[in-house]
Amino acid sequence: MQDVIVVGAGPAGNNAALSLASQGYGVTVIDSRENIGDKLCTGLVGEECFRRYPIDPAHVYGEISAAKVFAPSSDVVRFETPHPVARVVNRVAYVSSFADRARDAGAEYTLGRRVARVEQRKDRVSVVTDDGVSEARALVLAAGFGSQLNRQLGLGEASDYVVGVQALVETDGVDEVEVYLGRHVAPGFFAWLVPTKPGFALAGLLVRKNAPERFAEFVAARRLDGKIVGTVSKPVCWGIPLRPLRKTYAERVMVVGDAAGQVKPTTGGGIFYSLMASEIASGALDQALRDDDLTANRLRSYQKDWKDLLSNELEVGYSARRAFEFLGDSHISSLVSQAGKNGFPAELANSPDVSFDWHSSMIGKIMGHPTLGGVLRLVNPLLARMARTPASANAFSAEVAVAEPVSHV
Repeated sequence: MQDVIVVGAGPAGNNAALSLASQGYGVTVIDSRENIGDKLCTGLVGEECFRRYPIDPAHVYGEISAAKVFAPSSDVVRFETPHPVARVVNRVAYVSSFADRARDAGAEYTLGRRVARVEQRKDRVSVVTDDGVSEARALVLAAGFGSQLNRQLGLGEASDYVVGVQALVETDGVDEVEVYLGRHVAPGFFAWLVPTKPGFALAGLLVRKNAPERFAEFVAARRLDGKIVGTVSKPVCWGIPLRPLRKTYAERVMVVGDAAGQVKPTTGGGIFYSLMASEIASGALDQALRDDDLTANRLRSYQKDWKDLLSNELEVGYSARRAFEFLGDSHISSLVSQAGKNGFPAELANSPDVSFDWHSSMIGKIMGHPTLGGVLRLVNPLLARMARTPASANAFSAEVAVAEPVSHV
């Protein structure tokens, strides 16, 4: 019997395995995929994440210090920072690098095996796959969004989510990240072109429904304007949680990463938050294993600690996300236009407290900006209250949650 079984070989699962194996624990990682890290993602990693969790420079496609935002009115605002704020990396190689280090530390990997169910017993956890049963003292569930194992364990599921769709395309003249807004593109969300190798980019979008149709329209439009000249891979859809689980622990169990909903609600990015949460989980599990106390009451410290780190970002980000979904194309175009005219991109770029990975400060600046706040007040009083002061964003989530029913796919 192992000390820990980790279900899921994504960023959270691999980093948890690395941390625990490095401390001498017996760890087995189980994943249904044969190719570790092979999951859809833009591969955008913020500089803070890059410094804290480095990657081989050979797997970095490029640095990001500028992006173009296309409004529904076709107005374009270019954001540029004096220093790179993110990098585009080979996601498969990046995630695999954590698995390689975990293996070097002693973790065992069982790939191509789907977990059918998990059974909690008095002194162990049994993980049933399609070819047998593995047992351990504890389980780290990092199986990604939509895993039925959350429900089996009585932990429920994310209360809100969005669908992403993405494909690799051939491009002409796309050398910066491009973001497209508008209800005709991705209602309530956005679409993107993220350059990777020269002449190639990841094209994708987030939307609540009709993702394949919306994506086909987006690619067709970019073909007309000459930016996309061919498709390399078929578009693939995946789910992204916008809200975390209410409970991310149980008897002998911790849930991390996308499975726990530790994802930025603004962009759907989850690598950095997943890596940090997995470190917190590993630390809490280390102490619990040492004391041989793996009760739910003991493991609740994990949820308290990760929420202390991320809860404010998730709540403010979700409030802003829901507010954005209220906006019509005319409102979005007005915001983009006003931002371009008033030097707001430069103000954000030069602000020391604005980060690629921590969005609450940026959201506060947008809501508190006198001109942009004026535009928001034209929409409705609810948004006006949010625009009054950056601090009000922290208390906004409850109002947004009840203002309009959430539409699921």
